[in-house]
Amino acid sequence: MNSSVAHITTTEVADVLPPDFSLLGQSAAIRAVRAQIARLAESSVPVVIYGESGAGKELAARDIHALSARANAPFVPVNCGAIPENLMESEFFGVRRGAFTGAVEDRSGFFQAAHGGTLFLDEVAELPVAMQVKLLRVIQEGKVRKLGGAREDVIDVRILCATHRNLAQEVRQNHFRQDLYYRLNVIELHLPPLRDRREDIPLLCEALLLKQESLTKCSTISSAALTILMAHDYPGNVRELQNILERASAFASDGVIDVDDLIFGPGTWLGISSASVDSVTATAASAKTNKAETLPEKVKAFERELIVQALRKNRFRQTRTASILGISLRQLRYRMQRLNIHDLD
Repeated sequence: MNSSVAHITTTEVADVLPPDFSLLGQSAAIRAVRAQIARLAESSVPVVIYGESGAGKELAARDIHALSARANAPFVPVNCGAIPENLMESEFFGVRRGAFTGAVEDRSGFFQAAHGGTLFLDEVAELPVAMQVKLLRVIQEGKVRKLGGAREDVIDVRILCATHRNLAQEVRQNHFRQDLYYRLNVIELHLPPLRDRREDIPLLCEALLLKQESLTKCSTISSAALTILMAHDYPGNVRELQNILERASAFASDGVIDVDDLIFGPGTWLGISSASVDSVTATAASAKTNKAETLPEKVKAFERELIVQALRKNRFRQTRTASILGISLRQLRYRMQRLNIHDLD
């Protein structure tokens, strides 16, 4: 497929990426988040970072830490959902030798490791209630006692948390302690999903390709492929985009990722061939020849033409069309309403 190539050079990427942030993008949404991060870095109050899976919650936490006065102290990330419940106390607070069978030496926990720095509790809503009680006490007292120990150690730790759940709703359902919620949820930081900042996708693609440059020969993305990437909804957010690019890199030839190389989950782009994409792209382009459009407008036109073509091919049977496009019937109807698509188009 002979597609033009959309490419941002390494120099251009360096020019537009903020040097002090891991959270990339130039959209209004992500700029607002970075501005809030800069303000949050000036204090040591607890913050809960809300966002969908793969939206960059740990990157936001790392940015808060890196811009704070604690930047030279440890940043300790903890996945609360990955620790067996019977090991939580020793992992968080440490253990004295002989405290239990197998404790052959003194060992520090996450709190001691993060002393002077930041403790990042990812998926904090996964903590069992018994552990929530112990965590609350440590936060209130500013002291921690190793399992099997008699002495309490003073700790100086800033706590940042992240979750994809609604903590207030978890409290109402008695899954999360209200007193711990008020201790942790002093300030909320909400990360937008990638589908709400599609204009960042070209920049993210380039940054991700540069990041994995040692693993791939790919350095460019065709215009048609980029258009498709910008139309996808990314339920897995930036992590999903990275996964798509890694798969595409394995199939790409001549250092260019093209439409044929894109795989979204179990199948190719919405189950549609390169020829169909060419046809849709050409149709959308010919209809807009005399109009200068922004990239989001072009993506919208492309998406509309793609859906209209699929609907016509399936005689406007929406359930069948949704299945072929790889989206739910509800998503199809939402897109039809948003793009002003009617059965008689």
